[in-house]
Amino acid sequence: METPELAVVGLTCNVVGVFFLANSIRFREPRRAIEEALALAAKSLDKVRDTALNNMQVMIGFLFLTTGFLLQVMGVWQGELSTVAFCAGIIAFAAAVYFIGAYSSRRAFKKLLREFFQSQQWSFTDNMALTKEIGAILGVQQADESTVEAYVHQVRQALGVTAPSQKPAQLSDRNSRIRNISPLPGR
Repeated sequence: METPELAVVGLTCNVVGVFFLANSIRFREPRRAIEEALALAAKSLDKVRDTALNNMQVMIGFLFLTTGFLLQVMGVWQGELSTVAFCAGIIAFAAAVYFIGAYSSRRAFKKLLREFFQSQQWSFTDNMALTKEIGAILGVQQADESTVEAYVHQVRQALGVTAPSQKPAQLSDRNSRIRNISPLPGR
């Protein structure tokens, strides 16, 4: 293939790749994502059903984009070493931006976790796996000799949650209170 043909084929691959990527993007509010992960949002299988399709579209999109860009590079590159050095500089800059972004997103995620748990009543002892995950994210060390209560207390401190969460009333107690509060019509 000649040089202009490689560029056209590369651009066509880019268009296909962008289509797949754009089709797979799901915009969600970070607070909403936390609510969904902690099962406080309305239950729906729509998001779960589309996950496999979205993952496949992302892989196909990146494959086509990468192929397209490489074909364009092959179509126009004259083999100069200064170009290789400039491209290496761009890649190094992109890596630095990535690491700064990753650090910033971890900080923002920790802040969102703190905001969420400070505004919600949550029983950390009922789901110790999640409590340990939250503790690991916040850097809370788990000693072998520490008790569950001590570890939960450390996680709560790291989150800035001061009052211990109240256990929800048992379902039978709740149902009896609801019946006592609002009698059903016709009874």
